Amino acid sequence: MAVIDLFLYFILYSFLGWCCETVYCSVIQRRWVNRGFLNGPLCPVYGFGALLVLFLLRDVRHSFTALFLSGMVVTSVLEYLTSYILEKLFHMHWWDYSHMRFNLNGRVCLLNSCEFGLLSVFVVMFLHPAATGLVGKVPAAVRAAAAALLLAAVLSDTFVTVRGLLIMKGKLDELAGRMAELKLRTEEGRDKLRLALTERADAFRENMDSRADAWREWAAVRMEIFEADYEQDRRTFSRRMEENAEEYRRSLEERRRRLDALREKLAQLDKRSVSRSVYRRLMRAFPNLKAEQNRRLLDAIRDRLDSFSR
Repeated sequence: MAVIDLFLYFILYSFLGWCCETVYCSVIQRRWVNRGFLNGPLCPVYGFGALLVLFLLRDVRHSFTALFLSGMVVTSVLEYLTSYILEKLFHMHWWDYSHMRFNLNGRVCLLNSCEFGLLSVFVVMFLHPAATGLVGKVPAAVRAAAAALLLAAVLSDTFVTVRGLLIMKGKLDELAGRMAELKLRTEEGRDKLRLALTERADAFRENMDSRADAWREWAAVRMEIFEADYEQDRRTFSRRMEENAEEYRRSLEERRRRLDALREKLAQLDKRSVSRSVYRRLMRAFPNLKAEQNRRLLDAIRDRLDSFSR
C-alpha cells in the first residue's frame, strides 16, 4: 500500500470509528455526544487500530476465531497504551472502565475487547476489501490532493486540540495551585483560630482560677465565722444544760423531801396499828379506787405497795 492510501484508510476508519462512538454514546446518554480526541469527526485510535489489525493479522484473516481473538488482543493493547500515554501527557483520565467487570486498571475491559474483536473481523473480512475497491477507483491525483487537504485539516485540528488541552491543563494546574494556597490559608486561619481559642480558654481558665481562689478565701472566712458561732452556741448550750441540770437536781431534791414526808406518814399509819396487808388488799381489791381530794396520795400509796410486792 502507498503512504497516501494508508493515510486515506486511516482517515476512513477514524471517521467510521467516530460514527460508531458517537451513535453508541448518544443512544446511551439520550443526547448528542461528539466523541473523539479531535474536534473534527475523527477518532484516531480507531484508524490506528484498523491499520494494526490489517497489517498484523494478515496471516489469520481467513479464520474467524483466530482473527477474533487476535483482534481482541491487538486492539486491547492499543487502547491500554493510548489511555496510558494520554494520561501521562495531559494528566487526565479519558475513559474509565473500573465500574465494569473484568477490567484492567480501568483502561480496558472484557466487553469492549470482545466488541473490538468483532470489529476486527468485520474490518478484515468485509469492510477493508470494499474500501480497497472504492479507493482504487479514485484517480491518484485526486487521492493525493484529498490526502493533502485531509492531512492539513488533521494537523490543524490536532494543533488546536492539543493547544486547548494544554491551556486547560494550565488552568487546572493554576486552579489546583490556588486551591492548595487556599487550603494553606485555610489551615493558617484554622491555626490562628485554634490559637485564639486556646488563648481564650487560658484566659477563661485563669479567670476561673482567680474566682476559685476568691471563693476559697470566702469559704475559709465563712468557715471561721461558722466555727466561732458554733463554739459560742456550744458554750451557751452547755451553760444552759448546766443550769437545767441544777434545776433538775433541785426538783429531785424536792421530790425526795416529799417522798420522805410520805414515808413518815406511812410509818405513822403503821403506828396506828393499821396492817400493811390490809392496805395492800384494799388497793388491789379496788384498783379504780379514787378520791377527788386525795387522788394523788392514793396513787402514791398504790405505787408504794407495788414496789414492796416486787
